[in-house]
Amino acid sequence: MAERLEEADPVSKTQIRHALRRYTNSWRYLEAVVKGGQRVDVDGADFEALTEEHVEHAKAQLAESKAKFKEKRKAAAPKDKNTYKKPAKSVGNPPKRKPKSNQATSKPKAEAKPLVANDDFSDGKTVLVKLGASPLSATIVETSKDEVSVQLASGIVMKVNKENIFQA
Repeated sequence: MAERLEEADPVSKTQIRHALRRYTNSWRYLEAVVKGGQRVDVDGADFEALTEEHVEHAKAQLAESKAKFKEKRKAAAPKDKNTYKKPAKSVGNPPKRKPKSNQATSKPKAEAKPLVANDDFSDGKTVLVKLGASPLSATIVETSKDEVSVQLASGIVMKVNKENIFQA
């Protein structure tokens, strides 16, 4: 494995050993071995059938691992089930808060420009997507009947209703 990965990204044999140990000790892997079937190679092709010895070893490892987990869980659980959090101490002199301002005395906010719905939902088009309080810039990736998949500047791809998409 180290030789195969050497070209793309050098990985030490120790790192590979740790990754394989972590993978083969996972509950998901052990449960799959217990069910039986075929082993696969690195490329995903069938390699060999699991032997009864391997299945029994996986059963034992899985049982031992689950038992250790239960012990840790019991140790971490509170001793007395009737315990509760104590209420927070009251502050003798709380900080003074500013009174809420009247809307009549506050400055009027600048009116937001109305966004016009976009009728052209072609792939690759830059649009604004209303998510929360303010619209975000996005690029259309895919269009379906009522939804449009857009990719935000952060790289997140998400589906939104057409009514929440506006011209950029």
